[in-house]
Amino acid sequence: MNRIQRRERLLIGILIVVIMVAALAFIRSQPWGRLDLRPIKPNTPDWIVCVRLNDDAHGDLLMILPDGQTQLLTNDDYDDRSPDWAPDGKKLVFSSNRRDFVYQLWTVDPDGKGLSQLTMGGGAKLAPYYDRDGQHILHVAQGLVTEVDVKGVHSLQLIPSASQMIQVREQYGQIAFRYAKRPNPNLIAAVQRIDEGEQVVLQDLTQAQQQFTLPVVVAGEQVDLDWAPQGQSLVVSGAGLIVPTQEGELRVGGVIRFDFGANAGEAQPLPLWLSRDNTQAAIEVAWSPDGARVAFVLCERLKNGELKRIGLATVPETGGAPTLIVEGEVYHPHWSPDGQQLVFAMGKPGARQIYTVRIDGTDLKQRTESGDHITPKWSPAR
Repeated sequence: MNRIQRRERLLIGILIVVIMVAALAFIRSQPWGRLDLRPIKPNTPDWIVCVRLNDDAHGDLLMILPDGQTQLLTNDDYDDRSPDWAPDGKKLVFSSNRRDFVYQLWTVDPDGKGLSQLTMGGGAKLAPYYDRDGQHILHVAQGLVTEVDVKGVHSLQLIPSASQMIQVREQYGQIAFRYAKRPNPNLIAAVQRIDEGEQVVLQDLTQAQQQFTLPVVVAGEQVDLDWAPQGQSLVVSGAGLIVPTQEGELRVGGVIRFDFGANAGEAQPLPLWLSRDNTQAAIEVAWSPDGARVAFVLCERLKNGELKRIGLATVPETGGAPTLIVEGEVYHPHWSPDGQQLVFAMGKPGARQIYTVRIDGTDLKQRTESGDHITPKWSPAR
């Protein structure tokens, strides 16, 4: 073989290697082409993820480890928001504008490795939540409640359905949802923004194609929701909730439980706690994993209508007077897997720190020292 032939073969070999590397990089950059090569993922009992905001109010993901150490999972000029744990505690999903400054869903391992884009296409993707089986992720895509599988291959619009689109646009002038959760594949509750405030709507996917309107569970100035860990019971907290009475409508603050039977259209409401004079409110509700209690941020309603956060409270799942666990400007409570502790942010915006506390108000611990932190979530791993 002469020198020219050897050189040609060498060049061809180099070209083949370059093409293979480029092809692999392209495949890895696509949601359908991600390969998870690590056989063992971090074990995450008692790990807490939150968002740390910088001076420009852009978020990075921060992990708080059981020994008190913290680890930044992302650290850049992009905005990372709304992390949520996979049910096995092996993966996180979050919304980020780190590609072309358009918010898409991304996933990352709890130790910061394996960062990968899940969704693509135009329009912002926000507020992701894993389904309980870990196979799909609910999120809000351009105002619509949408699901995507965990590989990012199949996406489906859920609320409103195709048959409901025209009616929703005509009735509200826009389609704008804040977030959604579901207890089973066919039943979804979502918070819808409307001109008068917000409302909780319920979508039964077995009936969605036959319905032209979205059933409204309850409306108010501000509403939040969570499902019971078992069964089809929904809890709604809010400010200025509209409650029907014999004399008409009454606006109250508080927490209301709705129990759904086999027919999702038949809801049995049970007020857990109400501020009947509307001087207090409950927001950011969270049902404990053991089903025994409901936590929320207790607020005082000021004369100008604004809400002043006054503490972290709980109420039994059967109802009763709220128990104030922690006094202060509390944000975003979330339960530990055993239902015995809560994690939350507390402080003035710009200087909020992450705390944990036991449900009896003891063992209050500050878990971060500086910066501004929001939306903590305890790993579901035990």
